[in-house]
Amino acid sequence: MRNSPAVHPLGMAIRTGRAKSLAPALVAVALVAVILPAGAAAKRAHVHSFGSRVLERGSKGKDVRFLQRALTRLGVPTAVDGAFGKGTTQSVEALEQQRGWPVNGVVNRKEAKRIRKLLSTSRSSGSFFAQGYTRPMLTVRARHAGNAKVKVLDSAGHVVQTIPQSFGGAETRNVSWDGMTPVGIAGDAVYRLKLGKSNTAGATASGQTSPFQLHLHAFPVPGPHNFGGADARFGAPRPGHTHQGQDGPAACGQKEIVDETGQVRVNAYQASGAGYYVVLHGAITGTDSVYMHLQAPSWAVAGTNVYAGQQIGKVGATGDAEGCHLHFERWSAPGWYVGGAPYDPLPELIYWDSYS
Repeated sequence: MRNSPAVHPLGMAIRTGRAKSLAPALVAVALVAVILPAGAAAKRAHVHSFGSRVLERGSKGKDVRFLQRALTRLGVPTAVDGAFGKGTTQSVEALEQQRGWPVNGVVNRKEAKRIRKLLSTSRSSGSFFAQGYTRPMLTVRARHAGNAKVKVLDSAGHVVQTIPQSFGGAETRNVSWDGMTPVGIAGDAVYRLKLGKSNTAGATASGQTSPFQLHLHAFPVPGPHNFGGADARFGAPRPGHTHQGQDGPAACGQKEIVDETGQVRVNAYQASGAGYYVVLHGAITGTDSVYMHLQAPSWAVAGTNVYAGQQIGKVGATGDAEGCHLHFERWSAPGWYVGGAPYDPLPELIYWDSYS
């Protein structure tokens, strides 16, 4: 991103020789500048709290953001942008259908109260990723020989996975969950680990006893960041081509993490373009993610198995880059230049960022 030329606070050019003749005009403009922000501030002060009004398609504001985050926490992934559009409408309808409420895609005051109640009973403590670098875990202590079961429950209390344990005597064991269920990978939602009632080992449990969030993907830059301007977007014009990814300006040296558990396909350097870069193949979705302009070569050589949430490198400006940022690409299966195609990663990034 190139530096913009300096701009006068009043947004106008002033020639030194005409300073006196412009003085009355400047006073008038200054008065307007003082009055207008005050009115704008008063307008901004009128902020709706969630549940204070009906939310429907076309609504905008912080209460819509609250709703979008709430939907994600309740197991209905929703992008957080503060605008009640088609995606949010579909998410609201999905929640209404799951809960047996009237399905209309509109959140009235009664439904807002219901959503708040659901949130209060499904508070999460920590986030984990399917087959991730760290996993939710219970420490199970058996008092004597016998059997016990660790159950994985969803936010509605339904059992999604059972992990049986057999003890030969008094012992302590750590039991983790990798996000797998009998029908495949668990979806993005809030879950809980609990010791089952069928317990002949006299076992007790500690550790991750509070509800937690499980997600398939991690946001690649967990620290302070932004998504830049129009020139940072997928499809933005470049000399001889178009931008194939999304740029995320961030501090030099800030860590970058693996977005999906999988394997490193490429670890290379390109002086005229990507700088130090890696291509990661997702083992669950079969898609590829590309990280460019790393500060230094990634530690993970091609063929290395990596896990969501694990550090893969640091933000840099190597190659053809202006300022430290992550150039992030997403490629459909089977992947990067092996039959897949690049697509706009911003919608996914916005969603992943909503729970990072």
